[in-house]
Amino acid sequence: MHPFTILSKQFAELVGLPPPEEDSDCLDLEVDSRWVTVQYRQETDDVVLFTLPLADQLPEPPMLRRALELAANGRGTDGHFLGIQDNAFLLSATLPMENLTAEELAARLLRLAKASQSVAQALLAAVAEDIAQTQENASQSEEMRNLSTIRV
Repeated sequence: MHPFTILSKQFAELVGLPPPEEDSDCLDLEVDSRWVTVQYRQETDDVVLFTLPLADQLPEPPMLRRALELAANGRGTDGHFLGIQDNAFLLSATLPMENLTAEELAARLLRLAKASQSVAQALLAAVAEDIAQTQENASQSEEMRNLSTIRV
């Protein structure tokens, strides 16, 4: 039996899920209200965990800047990779299969789900801040136009 199949079965047993399909190289799981995919890559003998922090929203310009800020040194993503794939933000982590246990996989899935929630909040906050700044700029422009009508 393949090591990922064994790990998948051990993980399912640990968290009380039905056993995965035999020889499947992928698991789709709901973790802490987030959908996370666990994908085994045979060529590199590792597991990639990934989730979409904002599954229903296309990236907007203010989000892109914030995403770069979050991804700098991995501080804003709890060490996870943040990128864009198919017009959606993607948060991921890579784990080597060697010595990977079901318990460690469960802990990393929870960590990724929590980071995804944090990233989603930060990206949405960037949009809200941009809207507030745009409204403030418009208000200041209006005030300046009103001042230009004052004559001495």
